[in-house]
Amino acid sequence: MSDGTLRAGDYLGHMLDAARQIQTYADGKAQEDFRAERLLQDAVIRNIEILGEASRKLLESAPDVAARFGAIPFAAIYAMRNQLSHGYFSVDLEVVWRVVVNDLPELRRQLEIAVAEFDQ
Repeated sequence: MSDGTLRAGDYLGHMLDAARQIQTYADGKAQEDFRAERLLQDAVIRNIEILGEASRKLLESAPDVAARFGAIPFAAIYAMRNQLSHGYFSVDLEVVWRVVVNDLPELRRQLEIAVAEFDQ
């Protein structure tokens, strides 16, 4: 087992923690709240960046582990991280909110499965 594989569980855990944080911040909020609250935007975007960075590290250090969990779109998560990090003046808040509302619940579920399976 390589060092990357040993750390893969950590990266999955970091991703799950970030997904949980996003959902905590967004709980009870509407899209209008998200558009109006800069602090909420910053918190959500920061945790999406964490999701993306952990995705990249997992893909680079343990691609076999990433392949085991094909329902998790690691490359797309990293691509979104890059868009948010490098396109900060052109962030589309509607897209970010749609991801939070439509995609994050399933991503969190898949991450919970992955963390549980990886820990066994």
